Amino acid sequence: MKSGQLFWGFFLLTIGALFLLTRYDFINSDFCFVWDIWPLIFVMWGAIVMFKNSFARPIISALFGLFIGLILFGIVYNVFASIEFSHDFDHDYYSETFTEEYENSVKYVDFEFDSGAGTFVIENTTDKLIDGKGYGNWAEYDYYCDTEDTSAYVHFSLNKKHFNLFDGKIKNHFVMALNENPVYNFKLNFGAAKARFDLSKYKVKNVDLNTGAANVILKIGDLYDSTYVDVEMGAASLKIEIPVTSGCRVKGDMVLMSRHLDGFEKKSSGYYETPFFENMDNKIFITIDGGVSSLSVNKY
Repeated sequence: MKSGQLFWGFFLLTIGALFLLTRYDFINSDFCFVWDIWPLIFVMWGAIVMFKNSFARPIISALFGLFIGLILFGIVYNVFASIEFSHDFDHDYYSETFTEEYENSVKYVDFEFDSGAGTFVIENTTDKLIDGKGYGNWAEYDYYCDTEDTSAYVHFSLNKKHFNLFDGKIKNHFVMALNENPVYNFKLNFGAAKARFDLSKYKVKNVDLNTGAANVILKIGDLYDSTYVDVEMGAASLKIEIPVTSGCRVKGDMVLMSRHLDGFEKKSSGYYETPFFENMDNKIFITIDGGVSSLSVNKY
C-alpha cells in the first residue's frame, strides 16, 4: 500500500474514532495537550523526508496521519467544545442515592472509587459519613461500607451489567459529599472522565489517582500536616490546586508532559519544590507517572 494511502487512511480513521469516542463519553479529555505537542509535526515530517526511499516510510506515514488527525481534532475540540460540571440529569435515567451515617468513633476512612467513563465530583461536606448520588444510563454502582473500631472502608465499583449501547449517549455521573472529621486515604481509579475533586475541606493523608484520557481538577487543603498524592495517568489533563500555606514537592516521570508549575524551583530533572519547602509546617508530596499529558500545579 502506498504511503499516501496509509496517511489518509489513518488520518480519517483517527478523526472518526475520536469523534465517536468523545460522542459516547469513552474519552473526556479536554485535548489541551495538543497545543504543547504540535511541534512534533516537524519531527515526523523530517522523518518522512529522511526515510523517503526506506521500508520505514509507510509506517511513518501511517503514524503521521494518526498524529495529524489527533492534532486537528484536538484544535477543533478546544475551539468549539466546552466542559461543564452540571448536576442536572434526565429523570428517565437510572439514579441511586448512597448514604451512610457517621459514627463519632470513626477517625480514619479508606475511600476507594472504581469506574470507567463519566463525570465525577467530590465536593462539600455532610454530617453523615457519606452522602452522594450516581445517575445516568451507565451509573449503577456496587457499594460497600465496613466500619471497625476507629476505621471505615468505603468502596464504590461501577456495575456495567445493565448497560445497553443502543439506549443512546453514555451518561455516568457521580456526585459525593463526605464528613469533614476523619482522616482520608483516597484511591480513585477511572478511565476517560471529567473529574473535579475538591478535597480542601477534608483531612487528606493520601490520594492515589489512576486515570486514562481524563480531565481532572484536584484541590488539596492544609488540614493535614503531610499529604501524599500519587498520580498515574495517560493522555490526561491534570490541574492540582494547593494552598499558599503549604510547601509542595513534585517528582516523577514527566517525559513529553506539558508542565505549568508556578512558583516552583527546579531542583533536578523531574524534581521541583516550592521555596522554603523544608521549613513549612504543612507539606504536599506529588509523584507523577504519566505519558503525553498536561500538568498544572497552582496555589490558591
